[in-house]
Amino acid sequence: MPENFDVEGERPPRRSDRRRTLFRDLAIAVLAVAIFFAGLFAFTQVWPPLVVVESSSMQHSDVESYVGVVDTGDLVLVQAAPARDAVVTWVQGRVSGHSTYGDYGDVIIFRKPGTSASSTPIIHRAILYIVPNGTDAYDVPDLTALPSPIWEGYDRNGSRVESAYGLRSVTIHGMGWRRDLGITFNLAGFAQLVATRGRSGYVTMGDHNADSACQNPDPCLPFPPYDQGWLVPQENIVGRARGEIPWFGLIKLMAQPSGSCCQGWGDPAAPANSWNSLLVALVLLIAAPFALEGIVWAVGRYVAPRFRRGREEPESGGTAADDNPGPKGGSSGP
Repeated sequence: MPENFDVEGERPPRRSDRRRTLFRDLAIAVLAVAIFFAGLFAFTQVWPPLVVVESSSMQHSDVESYVGVVDTGDLVLVQAAPARDAVVTWVQGRVSGHSTYGDYGDVIIFRKPGTSASSTPIIHRAILYIVPNGTDAYDVPDLTALPSPIWEGYDRNGSRVESAYGLRSVTIHGMGWRRDLGITFNLAGFAQLVATRGRSGYVTMGDHNADSACQNPDPCLPFPPYDQGWLVPQENIVGRARGEIPWFGLIKLMAQPSGSCCQGWGDPAAPANSWNSLLVALVLLIAAPFALEGIVWAVGRYVAPRFRRGREEPESGGTAADDNPGPKGGSSGP
């Protein structure tokens, strides 16, 4: 039996051809995703390389989110920080000018001391790195590079000292993203924590937590309260934050709500403009393939034929001798 052909003499595609095309497209998509995540892992050296921010502890506003700030529902890229020199604290950043996410120092992702490896990580800014000196006081070597008017240290007798060693508390001025907070860190309080007693580690604080705790002129409330920060040993560090994909983590939080967010679309636990921005981004992502297909069709339908016709038309015009040839074999003179 002869094959069927369309009006132009071409055989219509068979079901097996369509199936092979579909499998090819799926294979290309899977390969592209695999290459993308392999590249992410090569850069971060951490798996998974992205974490979803579940709480507002790093926000710079109660009601609004910003690109470049860690807000509820953001996806944060996590890069490995295996050693102390991989993390820049607020104190070090204040000296060198190194800043991330709107303030000095690095933002780190860590597991709370005393919890299991399967516990949900916490994201805070690293403020100080403190080292126990064998008593109930701590050494803070990084303070030696910070001009003394910015900080005030107090020893075990409650006397103000200029040394960065043997401190029971330290007050740092000009903190926060508005540079208007003075926070007193109660280092002796960390010596009472069973999980980290006698150990070195990072004193951390969420940007939003710091602002909320310090509504009065400086110095603000002594720190810690322990529900806002911990002394985090180096081995508890998952990584440092190095980039963000804003808003898209809200999708995951709706599918798997946490204690902080989100019970459904528009949950006020996340800023309203984050939900609005996510909606616009999703509409654009859905519309993009159709828009691209329309552009390709328009180019093929209108632009390409005109381009081909322009190339196929013979060149017109010529020289004056060609247009008005004289008598054969001579000139047209008198």
